[in-house]
Amino acid sequence: YDGTDAVMLSGETANGCYFRQAVDIMVRTCSEAESSVNFDEMHQSVRNSVKARFQLSSSESLASSAVKTAVDVGAKAIIVYSESGTTARHVAKFRPGMPIAVLTPSQQVARQCFGTLKGCYAYVVNSLEEPEKLNAEVMRECRIAGVAAPGEPVVIVCGTQIGSGSTNQIKVEYVQSPDDASDKPHLDDNAAEFNGCTIS
Repeated sequence: YDGTDAVMLSGETANGCYFRQAVDIMVRTCSEAESSVNFDEMHQSVRNSVKARFQLSSSESLASSAVKTAVDVGAKAIIVYSESGTTARHVAKFRPGMPIAVLTPSQQVARQCFGTLKGCYAYVVNSLEEPEKLNAEVMRECRIAGVAAPGEPVVIVCGTQIGSGSTNQIKVEYVQSPDDASDKPHLDDNAAEFNGCTIS
């Protein structure tokens, strides 16, 4: 609620007799607090706070614009291509109210993003060189997991060139209806719940 990426229990509570109940109460407390957040106001507040101290970097400005676009169009998810994790961190910093799917070829970046950056789910990919295929696969996963229905918008943050620091593009795409083949996900079997996985 106040900009925290993650909440964790202290060792005493986590190792106590009622750690499951403590985690359950913490989850309910966080969910209730987040349900009252106006994410448009939160985005503007974070942006103003950053601008008051520093000039926004190009990556921060792009991330801010992506979050604003996602809020404005009612996007159900934001897909971020990130080799170093910087773009993912910047998008998460501006606190969108929807999940962020981070596509990265780096296992290390995936570990850093998944579970520690607010709202981020990491997907390890072999390469970021086939963006249209990757977009379609991640949007299919969003649909299968119930994150977005056919026809609903998803914001994509990517680059026109491959390489760290090349992110320079925001796109709005719409989730497609299932094709005739099947509704089976193209990602590996662990991806069906829209969580961290490997795209082969």
